[in-house]
Amino acid sequence: MSLKFQEIQERFGEEFFKICFDENERVLRAVGGTLQDFFNGFDALLEHIRTSFGKQATLESPSFLCKELPEGTLMLHYFHPHHTVGFAMLGMIKAAGKRIYHLNVEVEQIENEKLCSDGSNPSNCNCISFLIKECETLHIPKNIPQGTSQVPADLRISINTFCRAFPFHLMFDPTMAVLQLGEGLRKQLRCDTHKVLKFEDCFEIVSPKVNATFERVLLRLSTPFVIRTKPEASCTENKDKVSSHRFQINDGI
Repeated sequence: MSLKFQEIQERFGEEFFKICFDENERVLRAVGGTLQDFFNGFDALLEHIRTSFGKQATLESPSFLCKELPEGTLMLHYFHPHHTVGFAMLGMIKAAGKRIYHLNVEVEQIENEKLCSDGSNPSNCNCISFLIKECETLHIPKNIPQGTSQVPADLRISINTFCRAFPFHLMFDPTMAVLQLGEGLRKQLRCDTHKVLKFEDCFEIVSPKVNATFERVLLRLSTPFVIRTKPEASCTENKDKVSSHRFQINDGI
């Protein structure tokens, strides 16, 4: 054969993705609105598949993390890669960009940076990384739908009503200061209505295993979060009694 090794990788990956796409098109199209969101949302899809088969994630479970670099390119990290999927990734990335997002991308596998999914750098973390660059970038402005609320004054329902309707919702700003709590969470914490709270003082993230920073949370918008209240944050007599809640994170910026 006259094909280069990288060409074989790409063609294998493209065919591999085509088979998956033909069988699961609706699911794959719903994973994320952009190529970056697509790969950051893959962990949620893998978790759903594991749950369907009665399995749980381990420290060695495959995981994806896709970051946008300052120059606009994407850096994709694939942790604990399966050998077949790892071999196919070059072609799969190109095929996903073309079939789902109508993008032509250049993909380059770079040296293993030994990064873990929380951004740390231990030497025992197995990871392969890819640099993804769009050949043609279309900057389409995001139009806000008419009738969408911009400030509290034009809300269709009051904040108090919203907090009662969604008793376990949580809002925080880029500094991780808690802006709003549902009535259910507030009762569990038994905190003063006017007290300024920090996320890390009241909650801890059980899964995914990420640091509680705004940037890390934004990278996992498509991933269900399990968040646990800290016993010391509650005014209840039984400090051993804590509760865990499953959240879907949404970017309200």
